[in-house]
Amino acid sequence: MSRYGRKRISRRDMLKAAGALVGTMAVLGGGAYLLQRLDDEENAAPAASYTTNDHRAEAELKEVTWNGKTYRQRPGLETYLVMGVDTSGAGLGVNSYAGGGQADVQMVVVLDNVNQTWQMLQLNRDSIVQVPVRGVHGDIVAYDNEQLALAYYYGDGREQSCENTVLTVSTLLNSQTIDGYVAVNMDAVGIITDMVGGVTLTVTSDFSAIDPSLVKGETVTLYGDKALTYVRSRYNIDDETNLARMARQRQYLVALEEKLRQQDGEFVASAYQELSDDMVTNIGSGTAVDIADRLQEYTELPLLTIDGENVVEGEHWAYHLDEDSLQQTILQLFYQEQ
Repeated sequence: MSRYGRKRISRRDMLKAAGALVGTMAVLGGGAYLLQRLDDEENAAPAASYTTNDHRAEAELKEVTWNGKTYRQRPGLETYLVMGVDTSGAGLGVNSYAGGGQADVQMVVVLDNVNQTWQMLQLNRDSIVQVPVRGVHGDIVAYDNEQLALAYYYGDGREQSCENTVLTVSTLLNSQTIDGYVAVNMDAVGIITDMVGGVTLTVTSDFSAIDPSLVKGETVTLYGDKALTYVRSRYNIDDETNLARMARQRQYLVALEEKLRQQDGEFVASAYQELSDDMVTNIGSGTAVDIADRLQEYTELPLLTIDGENVVEGEHWAYHLDEDSLQQTILQLFYQEQ
C-alpha cells in the first residue's frame, strides 16, 4: 500500500507512464520536476470538474472574434498544469486555509489529439492576474490582482491550493478547461540532478554575488544544491527579473532532458520512489499511462511564453501581460481560424 492507502499499480505501467512524463515534462526553478504519482485510477479521487474537449459536444466549443477574424476552439484537446512550489521537505501541505507556499514555476501542457502534437506554455510567476482569495472555510471570498504565484498560497498547500491555481490559470486563458494538475516542491531539482549524474551546461549569468564557483561563460556540471541555485536564484543575478530566471530554467530543462534520455527503465522506478512523497496530483494511473503513450508518439511544438512588461510595485516585481500577446497565445494553443 502507498502512504495514502491506495493499491500499488504494476511496475510495467509505472515505468511506462513515468518514463515518458519524466522525459518530456521536467519542470524546474522555484522547484518542480514532474514524475507522475501513479495512483490506481479506480482508487484515485474523481476529478469531475475537469473534462477534456474530446467529450464535449461540438456546440460547446467556444468561438471568439479577434482582429476581425473568427476562431473556434479546437476539438480533441487536453490541458494539464504543472506547478513547482517554493517549499522543501517531504510532503506538501499546511494546516490552514492559506500559507501553502507559492507556485514559482507554472507550465501548461496542451495535447492536441486531432493533429497529434503537444506544446508547453511557460507562465511568468510574477504575472499580475485575478487571483481567487479563499477564506477560513475554503470558499472564495474575493478576487485580487496579484502575482500568479500567489494563487497557490490561498489553500492548504495540497489539493485546495492546486485547484485555486487551476482556476486562476483557466481564467487567464479565457476559461480554458484544465484536465489535471501536478505540483512538486523544490527539493526535486537537486534529487533528480544527482540521480542523472549531474547536468552539464554553460553558465549564462554572473553568479559571483552568491556562488563564485558559477562563472559566466564556463561549462560546468551541476549537482544537488548547485543545480537548484542555478535555476532558482534571481536576486543579485542579471536584472533580478523572473524572465532571466525563466531563461535559465529552459536551458537547464534542455540539458536535463538530454541526460534523461540516457537512463534506463530502472532509473524511472528509482526516481518514482525518491520523489513520490513530494507530489500532489489528481491524475490517475490509467490517464497517466495514456498521456505517456501520446507524448511519445506526438510531435512536440516550440515552447511558448507571453510577452509583458516588468515593473517594480512596492517591494515586488509585477509582470503586466501584453493583451495582444496573451490573446495570440490563447488562439495558438486552443483555437483555429474559421
